[in-house]
Amino acid sequence: MKRFLILLVSVFMMLQGNRLLAESNGGYAGAFMRLGLGARHLALGNSSVAAPVDAFSFYYNPALSAFHEKRMFTLSHRFMSLDRRFDFIGFASKIPPGAGFSLGWIHSGVGDIQGYNMIGEQTGTIDHNLNAIYFNFARVFAGKFAVGLTIKHMREDLNFGADSYNASGWGWDFGAAYRFNQKLTVAASLRDVGSKLTANTEKLFEFGGTTVFTFPKIWSVGATYLTPLPWLRVNYAFVGTEHENGQHLGLEATYRSILALRFGYNKDQLTFGTGMGFKLWKFFTTLDYAFVPSVVDEGASHVFSWQFYLN
Repeated sequence: MKRFLILLVSVFMMLQGNRLLAESNGGYAGAFMRLGLGARHLALGNSSVAAPVDAFSFYYNPALSAFHEKRMFTLSHRFMSLDRRFDFIGFASKIPPGAGFSLGWIHSGVGDIQGYNMIGEQTGTIDHNLNAIYFNFARVFAGKFAVGLTIKHMREDLNFGADSYNASGWGWDFGAAYRFNQKLTVAASLRDVGSKLTANTEKLFEFGGTTVFTFPKIWSVGATYLTPLPWLRVNYAFVGTEHENGQHLGLEATYRSILALRFGYNKDQLTFGTGMGFKLWKFFTTLDYAFVPSVVDEGASHVFSWQFYLN
């Protein structure tokens, strides 16, 4: 009975957290993987299905890694309310003569949730952790048409004292992009194909069993265009799932490689951010910031990303 009550409270907190982690898709499994990735792309309203490549591009479209020109190492942290965590570490590189790859790890969750039994007694604290590990490879043909694939492993853990609950699974992302020239690229992606978490509760409950939580598939089509004003780029993406569709728009104004100002429209939210580039030791780096407004009154998020260009 104690384990049942603890798990019931934990699952309720998890579902509430998922509801706050995303918009209409937040009630479905894998909500933490649909938040968006990288301060630059969040500031641009998650419109980056065709955007110029960096170490976060594989998340929006696996094919974009084929256009890597340098090796990149990146860190990102999202300051969130309600004691939630969201961090990313990644690496991306070209593979001469016409390919590229990316590696990444997302860690999310919330810790020190106080557990209680049915008579109000404290039963200890609960930690909820979500992890996703990505491996991506992409190939370009004739210097213009690229295709890519991402394989990802997901795991969820709820730890409460001597007992624990965990679920794990695999998923696939596919993408394609066509670069007409340095100004215009069009692209499409299909994400979370077969993505699911499988949990076995036989060790927790007398009548436990196997439960499968399936992620909604996400498809995206869009383009990026460098306008006749050479300092202004426009991104557009139309993103859909079996539950909802939405339009995403991003505007990026840059001054050389030193400063950037960004604005975005994320379905029904306005986002913004900024970025700066500078040399640190012998590496060129970019430090980016994004402001993401509250979804359902849980509080706004502040996202920082730091990328190192290794060659």
